[in-house]
Amino acid sequence: MKRTLPALALLGSSVALAALATTPVFTKAQADAGAKVYKAQCAACHGTKLNNGGAPKLAGPDFMKKWSAPTLDDFYFIMHTTMPQTKPGSLTEKEALNVLAYILQQNSFKPGTKALTLKALKGYHFKK
Repeated sequence: MKRTLPALALLGSSVALAALATTPVFTKAQADAGAKVYKAQCAACHGTKLNNGGAPKLAGPDFMKKWSAPTLDDFYFIMHTTMPQTKPGSLTEKEALNVLAYILQQNSFKPGTKALTLKALKGYHFKK
């Protein structure tokens, strides 16, 4: 019994930390930079509001529902390798991360003090 309690406490702490880490982190500077890239490279197809163009919606309840299970890494991979449609894969890693931060912000996620990183994407979903 003595060994079980510390193990359960550790497990409980790990679960609590995992729950805290599910909300994506990004900075306002990333989202602001992403807005500029989005306007130049994405808005023509996805619309100025991310959901008012001919291409798939990148904001709103339908988008959030569709992308709630896949990780941000899955979304990033598709976005980075297939977009923009006129020149797939042309965005740098930093530009694509910034666009992702902008998409998060436009879906009501709040910026913080830690930057969104490629390494962290597998731990995040479009869930609040």
